[in-house]
Amino acid sequence: MKKIDIIIAVIAVAVAGILYFSGIISPKEKGVYAVVYVDGNEYGRLPLDKDGSIDVVTEYGENKVIVKDGYADCIYADCRDGLCVEQKEINKVNESIICLPHKLVVEIEGGEKAVIDSVSE
Repeated sequence: MKKIDIIIAVIAVAVAGILYFSGIISPKEKGVYAVVYVDGNEYGRLPLDKDGSIDVVTEYGENKVIVKDGYADCIYADCRDGLCVEQKEINKVNESIICLPHKLVVEIEGGEKAVIDSVSE
């Protein structure tokens, strides 16, 4: 491989990264609900347009999830690492906060599920 090929590849990757992380390539729409799952099952659902909270108490441990100013955040966890509390607040579709020790996932969802259309002849 020539030096110019490496330079072009690095530039292409850098441009793609900038476009991706700025939201131009994969724009994310603002979500409607913060959905709390424990062990893969829905535990609760909070609308993002209204401030609220949910205390998650399970056999795995305790978490507190809040919605404030259109963002969902995990503000309390009694797990040892507390990484879920350190994650940033979220409000875009498919963003998530995860607490592995408690098998908890907070995921942002839109208002409607995607409808798959099929056409047959």
